[in-house]
Amino acid sequence: MKHYLGICLILLTAAAIALFFIRRCENAVARTAAGISKTFLSALSVQPQVSVNQTVILSQTSPIAELAIVSKEALVTYGIREKLSVLSREVPLTGKKLTAQAAYRMKAGYNLKEPFLVQIDSTSGRITAQLPPARLLSVERIGPLTLQDEDSLLNRITPQEREKVLNELDAAARHMAQQSGLIEDAEKQAVARIEELAMRNGQKLFLRLPHQAQ
Repeated sequence: MKHYLGICLILLTAAAIALFFIRRCENAVARTAAGISKTFLSALSVQPQVSVNQTVILSQTSPIAELAIVSKEALVTYGIREKLSVLSREVPLTGKKLTAQAAYRMKAGYNLKEPFLVQIDSTSGRITAQLPPARLLSVERIGPLTLQDEDSLLNRITPQEREKVLNELDAAARHMAQQSGLIEDAEKQAVARIEELAMRNGQKLFLRLPHQAQ
């Protein structure tokens, strides 16, 4: 009987020790999840979806819909120039010119409704985060719009041409923003913010960018 009680006592002790370490591990993972969530909230104003061993323990939330990381202002110009010709010869008094110019503010950053995902491996402790792609959030005209027109007696500027030039000016501003590297700068700055905060908080974070996602 005493031998049986001794075995039971050993088993209970072993179970208690195992339970203690399991609880301790669970608490450590919970602290890690809370910490990495706080890092993202501080860096990008979004709490990411956090999963531990493929199980979601924190859902994604954000108090705002979009976050602009970088912005720039630029002066954009677009115009048309036309002169009628007959048999490859220019017709006098048919030249016209219309130019539109305005300053634009361009912003790039993140749509915070897109998925920000964090995976935590409780065995290895590895934290993997995946960001959505940075995007061009807005291109808005600021300040006055300047129109310069020169038409001719035989070839007047039409209201339709004015409207087209204004539409093309907005399109030119958006194209300039897309080609300016603003989106890439937003991604770099977001990554830098997260990595700096993670390092400061002692978190070993592997950050996967959109073009690295599989």
